[in-house]
Amino acid sequence: MDVYESALDRLGKAVARLETAVEQRESRLSAERANLVQALQDARAEQARAEGVAETVTARLDVVIERLNAVLET
Repeated sequence: MDVYESALDRLGKAVARLETAVEQRESRLSAERANLVQALQDARAEQARAEGVAETVTARLDVVIERLNAVLET
């Protein structure tokens, strides 16, 4: 019976190591996902800021073009 008990003990330890490995992997994946979510939010915020800057530049260019057209017409 010692052989079976020893085998069961080794099996139990192996299962415990596997469970620990799975928990660590899940923890890493969760952290990576959180980082990706944050990076996506940052990218979206940067895109919104860039769109705002582009709209401002467009508006200013439109004003300059109108002024140039007015100067050229006179």
